[in-house]
Amino acid sequence: MSTQEKKGIQKYHLWLLLFFAIFGGTFSMIVWTVKSAVATPVYEDNSFMSNYQDIDDSFNDIYISNVKFNNRYDTKVTINDRTVGMNFSDLLYGQRSLEKKSTNQNMLLVGQNSLSITIVDKESKQVVKDANVSFLLTRAIEDMYDINLNDFKFENDSYNSSGEIKLEGNWNIIGKIKIGDDTGHLYIKTNTKR
Repeated sequence: MSTQEKKGIQKYHLWLLLFFAIFGGTFSMIVWTVKSAVATPVYEDNSFMSNYQDIDDSFNDIYISNVKFNNRYDTKVTINDRTVGMNFSDLLYGQRSLEKKSTNQNMLLVGQNSLSITIVDKESKQVVKDANVSFLLTRAIEDMYDINLNDFKFENDSYNSSGEIKLEGNWNIIGKIKIGDDTGHLYIKTNTKR
């Protein structure tokens, strides 16, 4: 008997088994990742009340339009007794850095929130009564809780509206005011008071 029969598991069988175990584990992780990504809901960003492709293409025009609007009109946007102007500087910050860099924290309340806008033409010193005003309160990561504030009533020289927030957390206040050919934009990242 010159050939010796080998019984049991040989060394190359262990390497082959290890290879298939690693390959199977890696393949199952790829399948799980793709399945999880497909199941995750996608929320379209509606900054400036438009889709991000339009904003990306025309951001410089929006910026120039806002500068012209602010040069022509003195606008006071009062949200729950806090007044801001028509700007979108919060757009530059991530949500986490706002606590250090933004003065717009804790502007909203869980419950009823009031919004009042006064617009004065800087040249004539007259209150503007024919503006097209639309605002949106939206969650920072999802759009299912959006609150459209398009039903402004003009009384006592200001445009007034209100909306009820039911969830605490991070919110964005997005606004657009159109007067003739002039358009001003507002974008505030804030949160509800705890």
